[in-house]
Amino acid sequence: MQATPSAPSNSTVRIGGVAALGMALCYLSMFIIFFGLISVPPGLDTLGRIEFLQQGRLLFAISYSLGYLVFGILLAISLQALQQAMPDKQSALAGLADRFGWIWVTLMMASGMTYLIGLDRLIHLVSIDPVQAQALYHSFWLITHALGGGIELVGGLWVLLLSLAGLKQQWLPKALHLLGLLIGCLGILTVLHTVPYLKDMFGLLQLIWFSWLGVLLLRSKHQVVGDVQ
Repeated sequence: MQATPSAPSNSTVRIGGVAALGMALCYLSMFIIFFGLISVPPGLDTLGRIEFLQQGRLLFAISYSLGYLVFGILLAISLQALQQAMPDKQSALAGLADRFGWIWVTLMMASGMTYLIGLDRLIHLVSIDPVQAQALYHSFWLITHALGGGIELVGGLWVLLLSLAGLKQQWLPKALHLLGLLIGCLGILTVLHTVPYLKDMFGLLQLIWFSWLGVLLLRSKHQVVGDVQ
């Protein structure tokens, strides 16, 4: 006789809520650091950019540790909680969203680790061989931005599919999922580099979306998250 799968516990749901709020804080921290504390002066050549990285090394390292490594860990926790909390665990849409979510975890953490190792090597190399340092800078910038942050396609697909699954299952407020659809479309459209501010809008709206999701999950008083309205 097979045991009936149990509903997710309140603690599982709330851990997912804490993780979602943590991801919102990661976004907020990066906004504060990059728009408030460090801003690359216009007109710098490659060596100037390397020197700027060297001067702000600690802040850059903190921002990428929070925005990529910590974010990736929190995203993994959220994915696990959301997968267990979904009312229909056999949903094809939810399953596909989960797959893109795990791909996003991998890309974010790979980008963060590449950045931190590359930054350390870059700063060490610039005092020894500035020419090689400049070549490394371009490779390092290309890889980190290709893996995470340059195009938000994977993150956009995750939010879009999760929101579609939520609408179909009538899980969590409809307004949250409609916002998720908008965010998902913005993320997908970042493949068009000719359209300005798409990445900024994606990040800002996702900060709001993660905060809203986290609050809803933390306020859940039921075993099944579908009861949260």
